[in-house]
Amino acid sequence: MGYSQSKGRRPFERASKIAHTEVLNNPVVQEFVKGCGLPDAPDRGDLQANVQDIPSGTGCVKNVVAVDGGMTEVPVRKEFPSASIAFMTFGPLLLSLEYLAEVDRLPFIGPEDMARFKKIRRYTAVIPVKLVRAPGAKSFAAGVRHAIHKFLAVDEPTLLAALRWLLFREWLPADKRQTWSIPRCPSTDDCDFGQEFRSGDAAERECPGCGRPVYLSDALRLYERIDDDLGAGAILAYLLTTLEQLVLVDLIRTVLAIKPALLAEMLFVKDGPLAFFGVTAPLRKPMRELMQFLGTMDDGRPIIHLVGLEKSGAFVEHAALIEPLLKPGQVLVLDDRYIRRYVAPGDPDSKDPFGFNTYYGSKVIFKGEAQDMYVATIPTTTFKNKPKFEDLFNGAEVLRVTSQLRCSMYDNALVPVVLANRLVSLADVPSSEILAKFAAKAVGAAEA
Repeated sequence: MGYSQSKGRRPFERASKIAHTEVLNNPVVQEFVKGCGLPDAPDRGDLQANVQDIPSGTGCVKNVVAVDGGMTEVPVRKEFPSASIAFMTFGPLLLSLEYLAEVDRLPFIGPEDMARFKKIRRYTAVIPVKLVRAPGAKSFAAGVRHAIHKFLAVDEPTLLAALRWLLFREWLPADKRQTWSIPRCPSTDDCDFGQEFRSGDAAERECPGCGRPVYLSDALRLYERIDDDLGAGAILAYLLTTLEQLVLVDLIRTVLAIKPALLAEMLFVKDGPLAFFGVTAPLRKPMRELMQFLGTMDDGRPIIHLVGLEKSGAFVEHAALIEPLLKPGQVLVLDDRYIRRYVAPGDPDSKDPFGFNTYYGSKVIFKGEAQDMYVATIPTTTFKNKPKFEDLFNGAEVLRVTSQLRCSMYDNALVPVVLANRLVSLADVPSSEILAKFAAKAVGAAEA
């Protein structure tokens, strides 16, 4: 990496124009590149053998809840050493299918019509990213952990309750609930004391080894990716997608407490796949168990309608590739062999199939009646290498309603996801600029 300039009086150090020849002539590089492989183009016969028509839905879903979020990192000091914080906004948006159908029949949609769509609950979190010490914290890493804990425990306690409900399986009787272990002290590598939390425990305790605080939110293990020098940028995406799914858990928990039958009338739509990635991946285990619980509530039938929809990535690009081969109303359930051969290179006979450590549902690609292509994840009872359409929880109804939610503004878009994104996303201009000025002024005033 070359030197950069900070004082504005010297030129940038430029890279060599001939250094690539050493790389090209290196036999190790040549051997490695020649040995690499790419996913095959899907065989037409193989594809058609796995494609099927989407069965008719039950028509029981009456409302849709879409969960989406956005974040932006803004500088609070541009001069060296630079410092920054991140703002996150996310939340669920409620949409009535009946009203959506009414609006679809209108010749003109007025502002008052759109206002009825904007039933959203916004959550806002602020996280230090680089060289910003949170209020009352003794170090950068401690400040990030405390900021996450405060957001969950003080600012939005329902989300901490949802995390408890998920970790300890509090939908089960008290004698069948489980514990959750934090493998080591999150404050320092010099302390090997682990912690075990139980249902009903306080959300904060003192580490017996070093005396520093341990939070229930440390169950997310984000502390493993926080560095006093490099900052907390590595945890932002993991944190946001986890918070979005805690919103889903909170909604499910609330509806179950009020009237479980209402779950059968609701479709929950998450922007992105149904999975926990990186250090938060262990949460996929209790989430799978929650799906198993909901999958047998209606006399052995699933009561939950949930789908995760992807906007980008390898699976979306693969869906575009096979679009001409699918007819409207057809679905392709992706098994591990298909994924490893045509989408994500790997060994189809591996003991660790694609998504085993991250997903709590199975992927499908389907084409709606309006020719739109979608990549979706739908919960299943257990993880299977070769899932069938019948394994998907209410798959026919989920795909039927998803197709009805199409939005013509963008390719393969859905109305609730577009609306939720509009209401919670933070634009580079002017949102990021305004937030940067606010943050810089507020932090500067605090330092003064």
